[in-house]
Amino acid sequence: MENIETIQINNSFARTHLEFFPSIAWLIFAQNKCNISIDIYETFPRQTFRNRCLLLSANGVQSISVPIKRNKNERTISKDTEINWKEDWNVRAWRAIYSNYGKSPFFEYYDLEIKKILDNKYRFLLDLNLDILEFIKKKFALDFNIFFTDNYIREEENNFMNSFRCQTRIEDGKLLSAYFQSFSDKFDFEPNLSCLDLLFSMGKDGGSYIRNEKIQMLLN
Repeated sequence: MENIETIQINNSFARTHLEFFPSIAWLIFAQNKCNISIDIYETFPRQTFRNRCLLLSANGVQSISVPIKRNKNERTISKDTEINWKEDWNVRAWRAIYSNYGKSPFFEYYDLEIKKILDNKYRFLLDLNLDILEFIKKKFALDFNIFFTDNYIREEENNFMNSFRCQTRIEDGKLLSAYFQSFSDKFDFEPNLSCLDLLFSMGKDGGSYIRNEKIQMLLN
């Protein structure tokens, strides 16, 4: 990500990472913490929500991901992580979204904007995730602030860099109230999926859901 504006971060900020179509727990966390610092100098890790999200399909929970370029000889930091456009990942992602949510109550209100974001040839993953976040914040009327670190920070209070992992998705969302989901006739409620699941199921009222719900890490 080029020419990014950064600031010095102190312990009044909760430090974490940006997600691709963020999980519901991540949005609840951000809304509660108000000031979120994104560490853009971390070494980009594998198998996280930074470049993937979870949807509900007719066959259960489905993952869609953004392929990234990797240099085998050098570590890649988050702000420099580039999307691999040799794959038509955005076409596959849109097909999955349409197949899973095309009949959802609020799909037609947001589909064109989401497809436009996916079709934009972003160079950097961080730019894609930031535009997605701004879109979601607007649709849910959320009011937290996002800042970027100006260097790599090893340890500090309010460090949530290793939170919101794919492996802890259900545990992170175990306190969340159920809402009507696509394929509710086939499956029990699946907590803490991508915000897309909430958006297509509840529309703008998903914002009230985010403001009123609690997650375990906010109670610790």
